[in-house]
Amino acid sequence: MKPVCVIVGPPGSGKTTVGAALAERLGVAFRDTDLDIETLAGKPIPEIFIDEGEDHFRALERQAVADALTGHDGVLALGGGAILADATRALLGGHRVVFLNVGLTDAVRRVGLGAGRPLLEMNPRATLKVLMDQRLPLYRDVATVTVETDDRDPAGIVDELLAHVGERPVRIPFGGAADYDAVIGRDLWSHVPEYLTGAAQAAILHTAPLAERAAALAVAVADAGVRPLLTEVPDAEAAKSVEVAAACWDHLGAAGFTRTDVVIGLGGGAVTDLAGFVAAAWLRGVRVIHLPTSLLGMVDAAIGGKTGVNVAAGKNLVGAFHPPAVVLCDLSTLESLPSADLAAGLAEVVKCGFIADAEILRRVEADPKAALVADSALLADIAARAIRVKAEVVTEDLRESGRRAFLNYGHTFAHAIEKVENYRWRHGDAVAVGMVFAAHLGRLTGRVDVVGRTVAILESLGLPTHYEAGKFDGLLAAMRVDKKSVGATMRFVLLDAIGRPALVDDVTEEQLRTAYAEVSA
Repeated sequence: MKPVCVIVGPPGSGKTTVGAALAERLGVAFRDTDLDIETLAGKPIPEIFIDEGEDHFRALERQAVADALTGHDGVLALGGGAILADATRALLGGHRVVFLNVGLTDAVRRVGLGAGRPLLEMNPRATLKVLMDQRLPLYRDVATVTVETDDRDPAGIVDELLAHVGERPVRIPFGGAADYDAVIGRDLWSHVPEYLTGAAQAAILHTAPLAERAAALAVAVADAGVRPLLTEVPDAEAAKSVEVAAACWDHLGAAGFTRTDVVIGLGGGAVTDLAGFVAAAWLRGVRVIHLPTSLLGMVDAAIGGKTGVNVAAGKNLVGAFHPPAVVLCDLSTLESLPSADLAAGLAEVVKCGFIADAEILRRVEADPKAALVADSALLADIAARAIRVKAEVVTEDLRESGRRAFLNYGHTFAHAIEKVENYRWRHGDAVAVGMVFAAHLGRLTGRVDVVGRTVAILESLGLPTHYEAGKFDGLLAAMRVDKKSVGATMRFVLLDAIGRPALVDDVTEEQLRTAYAEVSA
């Protein structure tokens, strides 16, 4: 066990603030050795200096650092003077060490009068200058990454650090009846064999454009002693039909596929939807592993345990709840994704911002261009945040008997668009327009007005915010068979406030027509 990174720097450099924020963004724990020392000694650090002296404190510090370097796998912050010890500097070899550098002026401003810092209680500015001059060469010696912090806010520093340390996979648990993990990182497919225990065969469902990657995965599966069964399916929504599912079942039957074998869904959201349904129905349920290759699949389709196919009556009306064994979200696959598909996936990310995590909205608004860069730290961060939103909801409500319906914000109108357009629209594009429709509907029903903000965010990402006029009757018919409907009553997810969705069943047809007129204007 070793830390994701170790943060060092002088007093006032922001080790604790930045370290805690970085840990939150990475989804790992934060640990501060100064707090460890206080726990060990049973008293605050200033009292240790007064009662036992600095030498005793340094001995405690050396032990605390040694313990944390082998007993913590998150972000670790060391006290400003920890690097003075030869033994500590030696232990830092082989670790990713981040040096937060700060100028004297900023450091003095941040530490103030030195309260709680024993070495700075007398003449903080002069003392701090001496300490910084003395320790600077040592910080630089142990550092593998140096980040300047003058005149910068913690969020910007964390964004820079993510580019250096964000390669570590982030594991997001789905609990309750689901009980699996979504793992976000790079080069994750090598871990697939870890989830094949007990299987004799693994059926790899993939589309033609992913045939080369599927073949490479088949080699890894075979090397693990499991027979790969490559199964090519149509691309996009064409894969999601009962006929395609039946062809997959025939393939499994011909291969003698048993209940201990595994289905692997390799592709976008349509493929993982299909793979999950095939696995759910075969022998009344076999394991399924999802390897989503689109952002939409990573943040939505592959991670909720829902599976399904489309029928003439509508989208996703035939399916099952069948949680996967694991979802491996390999961000490196996004680098070959067409930009329009990447943007479409961001619609689902933005949706999570509106229903639960407003920080997603703020970060997209601050730098929408970075959100559209496949290998950016910002995209990895907001994708992980969106997955955490879904994990929290699905853990509580796997079968959509309560809160899970909130994940369908914007989807009632979106699914109607997809049906009317015979599934030629990207799902994310339809969701974008669906959120604008829901925002208008929310305003019309006396709720919060987020129309302007919704349109601005979506347009900054190049997503559509309007739909053509003259198709209301077909859309209304499609909305009436939405899975949230109860009998003849249509239900919509609307916002009472950002982060406060509500399931509403008293929307009138007149309000629907007015909202449609706004969207199609």
